[in-house]
Amino acid sequence: MVIDMGYWTKVIRKILLLVLSIAVILLGFKLAVYYIPFLIGFIISLMIEPIIKRVQSKTKLNRKTGASIVLLFIFAIILGLVVWCIITVVTESSNLLQNLNVYIERIYNQIQSYVSSLQMSRVKIPSQVIRNI
Repeated sequence: MVIDMGYWTKVIRKILLLVLSIAVILLGFKLAVYYIPFLIGFIISLMIEPIIKRVQSKTKLNRKTGASIVLLFIFAIILGLVVWCIITVVTESSNLLQNLNVYIERIYNQIQSYVSSLQMSRVKIPSQVIRNI
């Protein structure tokens, strides 16, 4: 019996490549958990850099003061949006809860109208199921 070593080396290489790929992907996911906050911070710093430079050039302030002003302004905008979203969600959910009975009754009536419009004699459904409906 002749053993083809070229075939087995290819198989072993592919298996090792698969195992190595899976290990790299798992390691990438584990490291992503730690690096995502830094990546988000880097992207935010890239986005606000032109604003800081413009504030520096227009007001003749140093970089520290200009960056502080821009960051306070951006945090105020973000905080305002979060508060607005929370207020909107609370208001809409309270309106939904107040009108929940009306919505449930409308759904029930709609289902009843669909069921009553069905011609049960044309559909071959057992009589027990029809009685339950």
